[in-house]
Amino acid sequence: MQQICKCVICRHYGYEQDKSSDYDRASLFNENAKEVVIKLCKVHAIELFKIGQKKFLLNHYKILVDIVDSDDLNFLEILEETVKKNINSLY
Repeated sequence: MQQICKCVICRHYGYEQDKSSDYDRASLFNENAKEVVIKLCKVHAIELFKIGQKKFLLNHYKILVDIVDSDDLNFLEILEETVKKNINSLY
């Protein structure tokens, strides 16, 4: 039986299975300081830690363009807010 992808970033990129079996719980915060807890694989958890929330979300802005379906609406709202406010940083 295959394990379903639990990392929110990997899942949005369309990976059906994680390469890792170890996940970290990460917290993202919106403008109103509302916390959204997400699961990340080790690779993405380290990336978030090293570069911070703003750069992390900007690095993955293409998720918004390619999204078809998601059950992580709170994550997508924070991602969209960050990208909108920092659109000049992308180009």
